[in-house]
Amino acid sequence: MKTIFLAGPMRGFSDAEGRKKTLEWREEAKKILSSHFIVKHAYRGRENGETFSDPKGAIMRDKQDVLSADIIIVNDTIPGASMIGTSMEILFAFLHNKTIIVFGDAHKGDYWLDYHATMRVKDMDEAIRICKDLFYE
Repeated sequence: MKTIFLAGPMRGFSDAEGRKKTLEWREEAKKILSSHFIVKHAYRGRENGETFSDPKGAIMRDKQDVLSADIIIVNDTIPGASMIGTSMEILFAFLHNKTIIVFGDAHKGDYWLDYHATMRVKDMDEAIRICKDLFYE
């Protein structure tokens, strides 16, 4: 069974509502994909707040998740959101020959993001359909 890592902005939100929004799409995608794929995301175990006393723990876990994933689905639908960590995950995935599917266009035209993405699609539904059509065994 192939593994999908869900990436997208988690920082730059001033309230709990922003955090909730970034978690909701991950939970929805996991619900849809989990019958066909192993699905991981950076919020798992940290849904209500950071649990690592040293932030390096979060980075180490994210890097391991990217390495173990076959496909990275990236949410790029939130204009003005910080994509620093997400961009690092994308570059790391690219360097390890992972398939990177970005949905949305909030940062379309960002040279680094566009260069390292395997493809960019309109929305999460299309990204999920592509994963099922191309990668479900």
